[in-house]
Amino acid sequence: MIPTAKDFLGAIWPPFRHKDDALLTPYYTFHDYRQIWGMGIFILMAAALLPLLVMTLIYYQLTEQSIDREAILRTERVASNARRAVTYFLEERLAALTFTVNEMGYDRLTDPGRLKEVLSNLKLGFGGLTDLSVIADDGTQVAYAGPFNLEGKNYSTQPWFMECKQSSACVSEIYLGYRDVPHMVVAVKSLRADGRFFILRATLETERLIQTLDSYRTGEHADIFLVNHAGVLQTPSKYYTGPDQRLTLALPPYSERTQSLVASDAAKRAVVIGYAYIDTKIAATSFILMVVKERAGMMKVWLDLRHQINWFLAVSAVIITVVIILTSTFMVNKIFHADREKAKTMMLAESNAQLASIGQLAAGVAHEINNPLALINETAGYIKDLFLIEDRYKDDTEMVEHIDSIIEAVERCGTITRQLLGFARHFDVQVQPINLKRMVDDVVNFHKKEAEYRNISIHVDIPESIPLIETDRGKLQQIILNLVNNAFQAISNGCFLDIRAKMDDAQHVCLFIRDNGCGISKDHLNKIFEPFFTTKKEGKGTGLGLSITYGLVKKLSGNITVESQTGEGTTFMVRLPIRMEKEIPS
Repeated sequence: MIPTAKDFLGAIWPPFRHKDDALLTPYYTFHDYRQIWGMGIFILMAAALLPLLVMTLIYYQLTEQSIDREAILRTERVASNARRAVTYFLEERLAALTFTVNEMGYDRLTDPGRLKEVLSNLKLGFGGLTDLSVIADDGTQVAYAGPFNLEGKNYSTQPWFMECKQSSACVSEIYLGYRDVPHMVVAVKSLRADGRFFILRATLETERLIQTLDSYRTGEHADIFLVNHAGVLQTPSKYYTGPDQRLTLALPPYSERTQSLVASDAAKRAVVIGYAYIDTKIAATSFILMVVKERAGMMKVWLDLRHQINWFLAVSAVIITVVIILTSTFMVNKIFHADREKAKTMMLAESNAQLASIGQLAAGVAHEINNPLALINETAGYIKDLFLIEDRYKDDTEMVEHIDSIIEAVERCGTITRQLLGFARHFDVQVQPINLKRMVDDVVNFHKKEAEYRNISIHVDIPESIPLIETDRGKLQQIILNLVNNAFQAISNGCFLDIRAKMDDAQHVCLFIRDNGCGISKDHLNKIFEPFFTTKKEGKGTGLGLSITYGLVKKLSGNITVESQTGEGTTFMVRLPIRMEKEIPS
């Protein structure tokens, strides 16, 4: 038989158990089954899910560390490549100026026509130059070639001039200057014939430098720019520009080579920074190249993959949990039903053994009593015949009445012994048509003397219209006998016992056994069918009668219920089918 949902719950949670599950009480409690069920689920889930979770966490950690390292290395590589490009851009133009100043000298460079020709050739060869000028040692511009009107300007106070004066070449920061346009300067120093120095200066197009940097920008959340040692941006930053064009990130520590690190921006977001301090072979600069990438943006692919893995893990865990719970429930339910059947079989075997002993005892008593009863009956009949034959006793009515009383008592004893023999034979398991009224009368006859002695009124109301019942005779007889015995034990002298029956429907009959005894309290009402439960004093009852009765009713495909009020009495209702649907096993 396939267990139902109620069967599954019945093995785990007491409110869902069957009433006859109380037969398990002497063997295991429902707490034991719940403990087995819970322990099984815990062990199986630990064995199935714990390795899965541990491996997932290890995978997360290793993968995240690998991707982190790869992101840092890639950022550092981009910064290194951009550094070489910027350095080459500046060194190429410084080298061109150095070659020009060494080849042409001061006199030729101060010729305006020749200076314009040099500017044109430099633009064709290298590009990125706006103008070209010659600065005397006092800072005065003595020659100029370019689009602006800057002849005669003095640069003696400019930082780049003072730096170039101290060294052989310089690269300026980006500034506005006289032209009021952002630009940067590269300059080289050389000597005139008279020993005084002069400077050849070229203005570089910042757009060309910005384009060079942008070519190394990778990803939506990446930024690349130049900043000076004071934190002022030299090229535009997409995400990290603050007030006064200052960088919103902390400046990285100085390093001779390209480095990378993980830091936090102003919004407390993790960023990966690749940076390099720019220095050319010809001149030092104040530039710091920075490549900044948002860590979450770099790890978006990994985070999306982790999200999918989490979903897969969650669905797998749910499926594994459901399978484990269903499997554990099914197995515990099987154990529960096996234990219940074993308990019921043991109880039934005990009951049958007791009944068989009673049957053997009743048959032996009836047989032993029948022999002396036959002798007493024959002797009394013979004496009566003698009294009637002889005239001297014929008119002695009192003597004849005494003899008739002896014969009547013998007949009554014979009836009782026949009932005992019938009762013993009826313990055999057999399904046969049974007259319910006759069976009730047979059971009640056993209690007539006790009823007369205790002044108990017995009323039987079973209509003749109730058909014969096809059921097991011995079990039904034992049910009625147990319930009547239970009623006699519960009522006091002078009370009554009411036994009646009626048709519940076309297929079932209901038998009511009601008394006005002491009744049963509400606290005990739901326990009376449990084995070994009794409200009688110690030594007065075993607590098996109603439990056996409940099991017998179930064996007959019937149902038994009880209603009771303390101090008012108790009513047992047994509902039985007219015809049993299947054969009752022996």
